[in-house]
Amino acid sequence: MIALTHRRSKSRHTLLTLLLLVSVALATVMATDVQAQSESAVGSAVTLAPQLDWPPFPEALETAVESERIILLDVWSRTCGWCRKQQTEVYTQPDLQNYILETFELGRLDIDQDSDTLSYRGYTMSSQMLSAGFGATATPTTVFLEADGTYITRLQGFHAYEDFFDVIRFIGSESFREMSFEDFLSAEAESEGR
Repeated sequence: MIALTHRRSKSRHTLLTLLLLVSVALATVMATDVQAQSESAVGSAVTLAPQLDWPPFPEALETAVESERIILLDVWSRTCGWCRKQQTEVYTQPDLQNYILETFELGRLDIDQDSDTLSYRGYTMSSQMLSAGFGATATPTTVFLEADGTYITRLQGFHAYEDFFDVIRFIGSESFREMSFEDFLSAEAESEGR
């Protein structure tokens, strides 16, 4: 009887070990699949809003000096789900894209990039350090700069299309020079008869 109980106990132990190994293997396969999907989505992040070209910051700054346009700087991370959401749900809106293309010079900084070298206002630093200097402590962060690179303001985090477009128009129309954002929204509401 004792031998039979011992065999059952050993069989249960073997079965539990086998189930545990199968679970670990399945979890590993699923995690690898999720990571591959995530990397695929990250790799395609640049093409999610195909009408918008996101040049590196130095190129955006150089182009803005020539065009005298405000810079819209996208501070992002390859691992940022909210950045992908911003690309797929906000930057893909045709009227927003048209306004951005007509009004701003675009640029991008990878907040995780700490091994590159950028020059800005006489300083040499990495994209990560420059992002922090602009106050980007999380992603996505949208930074607005004058054509000469002077800091205007930033918008931290993901914002839905309507709210984001309000901010884009406030900065792009240069209304920020003469009124508050609240006054800008009130003036827009009045002009639309809201």
